[in-house]
Amino acid sequence: MSAISEVFPVPIQPVARRLESIDILRGLLMILMALDHARDFFTSDSGFNPTDPLRSWPALFATRWLTHLCAPGFIALAGTSVFLQHKRGKPRGEITKLLVTRGLWLIFLEITVISFGWSFALGPALQVIWVIGVSMIFLAMLLRFSPAIIGSVGAVIVLGHNLLDGIKTDGVGGDAFLWRLLHQQGPIFVHGHMVGFILYPLVPWIGVICLGYAFGPVAASEPGKRQKISMLLGVALLLAFSLLRIFHGYGDRDQFRYLATPAETMMSFLEVDKYPPSLHYLLATLGVLLLLYAFFDLAVTRDWARPLRGFVETYGRVPFFYYVLHIYLLHGAALAVTAGRHGNWRFWLIPGAVFFGHLDGWGYSLPGVYLAWFLVVLALYLPCRWFGRLKAQRRNWWLSYL
Repeated sequence: MSAISEVFPVPIQPVARRLESIDILRGLLMILMALDHARDFFTSDSGFNPTDPLRSWPALFATRWLTHLCAPGFIALAGTSVFLQHKRGKPRGEITKLLVTRGLWLIFLEITVISFGWSFALGPALQVIWVIGVSMIFLAMLLRFSPAIIGSVGAVIVLGHNLLDGIKTDGVGGDAFLWRLLHQQGPIFVHGHMVGFILYPLVPWIGVICLGYAFGPVAASEPGKRQKISMLLGVALLLAFSLLRIFHGYGDRDQFRYLATPAETMMSFLEVDKYPPSLHYLLATLGVLLLLYAFFDLAVTRDWARPLRGFVETYGRVPFFYYVLHIYLLHGAALAVTAGRHGNWRFWLIPGAVFFGHLDGWGYSLPGVYLAWFLVVLALYLPCRWFGRLKAQRRNWWLSYL
């Protein structure tokens, strides 16, 4: 995506309003994200990685792998949205200020409101919201450059960050903390005591938001052109991913293996590192996302499935509002159901329990997880529709931060 405007002649159209296809894609990702988090809170399967081909099974593997699309989609679309705001006429200085202030606001909310929602206890869990915030601030510093240059920066980061995989730290000092922020998942220590956890190291995600910004000229072009380019780029990324996996190429610590059954072999082929996101992970997920975007954009231009589009788009128009509510709703439901079953509901008040522990005798098989997911998504539809209408009707400055 780094030099799209040079490789493809893209006539950029004036962007007068939100692009429905982007909101639909973002809405689908929000819905899928809730599936992964419903699995975190309600699954009876614990103690192993659901994408481990030797321990998982196709339904569980697919449930987890589909949600791999969410984080790269959120962050890339954040970059694309910044470009589209500029094309709608918002001055660069205003966009820069908004990116910095909103980025700082997201980091603050991750450390406080969102981390508390995950544990109902104090202690930061740095996940996707914090990397979106920092990535926005980084992008703000690059806005003086063209999309091609910004995309080139993103491509260098995405292609090269796996060269850092060999650098590891088990320390508790400031250098170890800084490295975990940048490129290694791990705990946060204060005076030798663990007080939180870094689940999303930063470096690769900066590359993703830059690539998303570089995709902006494509999203702002006329429909036929952007659909064609999106499909070509998506196929190219998936082809590059396939070749790297088959030939055990650079870019992922989990090598592809031929295992005992075709299902295990396919799961091994798709098993990619997310923490931090490897080159293989990003090639696969961004490739799928580009194809989905092309399909949704075609559906909009041909007016397919309007009611379904409207339902999904509702969540995509208010992603942060939905994100915060769904965490508290899932966590509260897990606590309430555990108490109703006379279980140890206090487990859900232990910091990090949802990430690193499991309550004995708790949880449901995949059908139960899917039911919890469906109920939560449905319960949030009316609040999201109300808030989406509020944002569309009002121009209060504070609404842009929610």
